[in-house]
Formats: sequence, structure tokens, C-alpha cells
Amino acid sequence: MRNKRVLEITTAGVFGAIILFLSLVPAPWGLTWGFFRIAGGVEVTIIHIPVIIGGIFGGKRVAIILGFMFGLGSLFAALIYGGLFAVFFYNPLVSILPRILFGYFIYLFYKWISKVIKIPVLSMALSMALSTFAHSIMVLTMLYLFSFNSDIYLSVFPNTGILQFMLAILGLNAVLEIILAVVVGTPVGLRIKEYKEQE
Repeated sequence: MRNKRVLEITTAGVFGAIILFLSLVPAPWGLTWGFFRIAGGVEVTIIHIPVIIGGIFGGKRVAIILGFMFGLGSLFAALIYGGLFAVFFYNPLVSILPRILFGYFIYLFYKWISKVIKIPVLSMALSMALSTFAHSIMVLTMLYLFSFNSDIYLSVFPNTGILQFMLAILGLNAVLEIILAVVVGTPVGLRIKEYKEQE
């Protein structure tokens, strides 16, 4: 039990440091190493990848802690660097809460998928994809509930309907982030899995 707790603390510390680095340290392109601004001011992130990997191998508690750190990093990045959508993420219910839930869903998805699909590369890739899609849905849900019906949304996007806007984000952000998670996260996750099985 003690060894398990030490492993959880170590995993949370290592991946938490990576998450905060990606969230907060400035990058040459003007944002941070983990947030990329693309066409129309839309931001894409890779920070969900270490959250997923750390959550898969650290367990439920670690996944939730890493989700919380992702949310905290998102909140501080919005406050520090601003941007077109930053104002929506000042609300912890938008920036932090869905990321905590995201951490928990990582644990559930991988636990279920790895039991059903015995081919490691497929189970890892599917876990990456489903976790990332769930993250996008949860963030969009919080945005809809707490931001998209507000005067702030109307002042920033006066001519864009809420449904149209959400579909655009799903079609652009979610797809790119799923591809990044599968392409980058799957080989890293498989390598860590192989290493753990050799111990």
C-alpha cells in the first residue's frame, strides 16, 4: 500500500510538472508550449496528452489530480496570456471542473477499454481518442451552461449562433486534439506500458 502511494505521488508530481510547464511557460509563438492559437483565434492544446498518460498509469486518484492541475493551468493561462476565448475560462466551473471530470473519465475509459480490447495499440489509441472527445464535450457543456448564454458571449461573438459556434469547435478543435492524442500519446503510452511490464 505504501509503495502504491509513493508511486501515485511520484507520478502526479512528474506529470503535474509537465502539465504546468506546458500550461504556463511562454513559447516562441506567443502563447505557451501547450496552447497553440490557430485560425480565427481558436486555441488547440496538447496538455490533455500528459493528463491522459499520467491518468492511465497512475490510477484514479492521479488522473483526477492531473485533471485539476490541467484546469488550474488553463485558468492561469487565460488570466496571464488572454486571447479571444480567455474571458470564458476565468470561471473555474469552465476551466477547472470539466478537467477534474476529464481525469476521472480517463480512468474509466482505459479500465473498460483495456478489458474489452486486448490489442495494446488499439486499446491505447481508443482510450486516447475517447478521453479527448469526452474532454471536448465536457468543456463545451460548461461553456454552454455558464458562458455561451451570457452577455460576454454576445459582446465577443454578436453574429455567431451558439449551436453553430459549438459545432465549429467540435469540428476543428476536437478533431485536431484527438489526432494529436492518438499520434503522440499512443506510442508514448505503449512505451511506458512495456517498461512497466518489464519491471
